[in-house]
Amino acid sequence: MVQATSASKNIWVAASDGDLDRVRYLIEQEGLSPNVKDSNSYSPMHAAASYAHHPLLLYLLSKGGNINLSDDDGETPLFTVESIDTARLLIENGADPLVQNDQGQTAAEYLQDDHPEISSYLLSLVPPTSSDPIQSQSQTPTQTPTQTQPQTQTPAPTLNVPPEISQQALDALASSRANTLLQESQRIMEQAQRTGIDPDDQLRQLVERAVREGILVGGEIRDRADEITGAEEERKRSRPEE
Repeated sequence: MVQATSASKNIWVAASDGDLDRVRYLIEQEGLSPNVKDSNSYSPMHAAASYAHHPLLLYLLSKGGNINLSDDDGETPLFTVESIDTARLLIENGADPLVQNDQGQTAAEYLQDDHPEISSYLLSLVPPTSSDPIQSQSQTPTQTPTQTQPQTQTPAPTLNVPPEISQQALDALASSRANTLLQESQRIMEQAQRTGIDPDDQLRQLVERAVREGILVGGEIRDRADEITGAEEERKRSRPEE
């Protein structure tokens, strides 16, 4: 039941306030999308991430929220976080730390001044690039007077390096998520018990994301989720009646 005091809130204000009941009403009864943007391209996903409303974030994700939704400045919800816990929650649910905004900044670079600890965490997910040495190496042939030196140094480091860096970054990101996906399934079940939200959609999305990213075999997570569910049901059955 939506409280009267929140009945006038739009979905962006409700998401900023962490008003899960109001957001649920607007999505399930009014048909609004968790990705809907206001006139400033601000979405409920951005609002919930900015104010660290984790249960609301998980609910929005369960209803199709786009973890990498960009605003008009090219910034995803990861750019809005103000705590490491929220950054970690977004990363564990598929946020891409390599996304750049319209200024060419990643979230780590964008948050470096105001939230250096979050920036350091995000940077730890991606190997440092050696762009300066690459640039200096690529400039060396243009400064040499002879043709023999450019021919020996030409073997295309500038063409091969960007794909290698990108692949290393993706591999590192996959490795960091692999250890958290199974933990995420248990956290979803625990969250479902606290909030009353049906965990089936979140578990299904977790399995689909794992298969899509090639990090884990989908059956492993589904089996783990079934184990957790079975354990919870067993504990309920074995709990003495009060």
